[in-house]
Amino acid sequence: MPDQKLSLDHKVAIVTGGSKGIGKAIARTLAEQGADIALVARGRDALDAAKAEIETIGRRCLAISADMADENQWTRIVDETIRAFGGVDILVNNAGTADRYGPIVETGSDEWDRVMRVNLKAAFMMSKFCHPHIKSRGGGSIINVTSNEAMRPSAGLGAYSVSKGAMVTLTQICAKEWGRDKIRVNCIAPGLIRTDMAKPLVKMVEKSGHYPNALKIIGEPEDIAGMALLLASDAGRYATGQTFVIDGGELVTAPMDD
Repeated sequence: MPDQKLSLDHKVAIVTGGSKGIGKAIARTLAEQGADIALVARGRDALDAAKAEIETIGRRCLAISADMADENQWTRIVDETIRAFGGVDILVNNAGTADRYGPIVETGSDEWDRVMRVNLKAAFMMSKFCHPHIKSRGGGSIINVTSNEAMRPSAGLGAYSVSKGAMVTLTQICAKEWGRDKIRVNCIAPGLIRTDMAKPLVKMVEKSGHYPNALKIIGEPEDIAGMALLLASDAGRYATGQTFVIDGGELVTAPMDD
């Protein structure tokens, strides 16, 4: 018999960056437990393919094509979800960008602003716009997908690491202020996961055989989805304001050479 604490029947979830990788795996897992899904991503083809996959599970899925760097899109995403499903219970802020890795001194002003807008400001504003709707349904869950870079930043990842660290602080503040509204806010901090964004690093690790973690494996998107389900469901009802690191027991590495 399915664990009813994990059930998301009659729930609605928005998942940004939901057409591929971690976002897609989370969306599918939430749908498998009964949630209807609003998928948000830029690329129409991948978005439509992910929508079709979720609908084969038997859940409703709304595909919203939007660029999370465009501030005008954020309210539209929430409004379209409310029109389609009548409410929202779960928000997964998964969309992220890292336009260019490299020493932080080489990061330009425009690059910095774009990373902060997509990785941090969009997560805050999406949470803010969803807040009254989640509150009106008796509470729910907001899940911010950060990175283990937020906890142990590496030299050479620049604005990306800073944005992910700030997301942890944002999570703690929202959790403390919104607990009275029965809204739980948590972070998931993945390590190295087999995604398009991490493809060059995954290839390098697998070729060298020098894995960065104790388990000596590359994580899969599905490894993150299980934690998202816990936090979205009643099984995670006592967790808020926390950051859950899922990185295979990542080892501390030496600083990058000059």
